[in-house]
Amino acid sequence: MLRSFDYAAHHALGEIPRGPPGEQTTAIRAGPRMARRASAWAVHSRRAFCAGYTAAGGQQPRTSPVLLRAFEADKAVYEALYEARNRPDWLPIPLAAVRRLAHGSRFVG
Repeated sequence: MLRSFDYAAHHALGEIPRGPPGEQTTAIRAGPRMARRASAWAVHSRRAFCAGYTAAGGQQPRTSPVLLRAFEADKAVYEALYEARNRPDWLPIPLAAVRRLAHGSRFVG
C-alpha cells in the first residue's frame, strides 16, 4: 500500500498518460513546485497509513525501518520491471523510489 501513494501523487500531477494504450492523451507535466508538493503528500499519506495500521491493532511498521525499507525496495524493483515491460511511461515512478532507497534516504512515513 505504501508504494501506491507515489502512484497517486504522480497521477494527480498529470505526469502519467491517461486512456487506453494507443488512445492516450498527452499529459501536461507539472513544475518542480507541484512535484515537491506531491512528494510531501505521499510522505504524509504514508505516515497516516502507518498510524492507521497501528491504531487498528497492527504492529507499528516504523519500529522496524530496515525491514520496512527492504519490503519497499523489493516492491519498487518489481514495479520498475513491470512498468518497463507494460507501461514504460510510468517507469519514472518506481525508479524514483529505487533511487531514494538506494541513496540511503530514510523511510519517510
